[in-house]
Amino acid sequence: MFDVNAIRADFPGTTQQVYLNAAGIGLPPKSATQAVQCAATLLGQGPAEIGYPAYYQALGKPSVQARQEAARLLTAQPTEIAFTDDTTMGLNTALAAIPFAPGDNIVLCDLEYPQVAISAAHSQKHQAVEVRVARHRDGLIGVDDYARLMDQHTRAIVVSSVQWINGLRMDLAAFSHLAEERGCFLVVDAIQQLGALPLDVSNLRVDFLAAGAQKWLNAPFNIGLLYIRSGIQEQVEPGLAHGLFALAEPPEGWLRYLGDPGLTPFMSLPLASDARRFEVHGMPKNLGTAGLAESLAYVNQLDSAAVTEHILSLGDFLIEELRRRDIKVWTQEAHALRSGIVTCEPFADADRVHQLNQALEARNIYPTVRYCSGVGGLRVSIHYYTSRDDIDALLTALDEILKTDDVGYSRHIF
Repeated sequence: MFDVNAIRADFPGTTQQVYLNAAGIGLPPKSATQAVQCAATLLGQGPAEIGYPAYYQALGKPSVQARQEAARLLTAQPTEIAFTDDTTMGLNTALAAIPFAPGDNIVLCDLEYPQVAISAAHSQKHQAVEVRVARHRDGLIGVDDYARLMDQHTRAIVVSSVQWINGLRMDLAAFSHLAEERGCFLVVDAIQQLGALPLDVSNLRVDFLAAGAQKWLNAPFNIGLLYIRSGIQEQVEPGLAHGLFALAEPPEGWLRYLGDPGLTPFMSLPLASDARRFEVHGMPKNLGTAGLAESLAYVNQLDSAAVTEHILSLGDFLIEELRRRDIKVWTQEAHALRSGIVTCEPFADADRVHQLNQALEARNIYPTVRYCSGVGGLRVSIHYYTSRDDIDALLTALDEILKTDDVGYSRHIF
């Protein structure tokens, strides 16, 4: 049984406000913040009590747990998981690893978060790759729109599994089939899905999947995930300069290796044989992985079907109530096309939407405002810690702010 009140007790931020912006920054559970505090305490104490080898091992233990929990979340293998700073670094790492040739092209759509286009543009500028853009129709776009732009020179499809602007959930199975059929790479930005709705890569042909953990994964600790499918790990090489720990660990361990008097800067170690070869950071992400491990463990112990039902049913209610108030909704009704994001446009004038959001914030209610390619307005994030009372509070505040009259909502309140 899904008990939202029990979940909310684990998220202190849910008691302090009506928080509806997990698509921006998620609230961490108590276990995650406590894990980061413990890691910081360990750093502060130093090795005096336990000795340096044990200290070094203790600092690295959360990364092992986080890699295992990330693999469990995706139904992948730990050897397919790398850590990144965020989605941006994951996308850049993925695209840099793809062996583009001049004249190749990348296909993406015009609903994407700007960083997706920025990452693709880097390949366009430095590798003479064409970027082709599929155009949405009233906030809706599908795999056929991408297929029409593809040819024998299409080297990669880049797609967000959930679109940040209106919560449109893309059919990854169809994209996987298309990439397989056309013989190109599939690069997925999953930051707006992971942690809210399940994503099982074991049944998909996704080559790279990037997701910062600061949103629906509830781990805003400067950490992200990059999944690299095992089937391509021998076909691609890191295109960015990698960190020391992307190399295969020497048999005697790093402490002994780095203390060898025969060491020179020109190391002969091979790259790691798994996804770790794509980790570009130089220092282990000890604090970030400590929080990430607990945030992932939290979502992994929940019933994913119950979480999905909770999120989508609250979205059903909100969409119905918004439309009953004659407010334009950009989010699709069909569950197969929806996620935890519901975007509505109470006013055609963006300035008024921003003013409305400010009025909501004054009442301690926190959605946000986002626009892209003519789509957008007030964006509401419904997570597994969101309650019906939260949605009721939002609707009550909207009614108070918008001031109904005999012919519907007055658009002159500001």
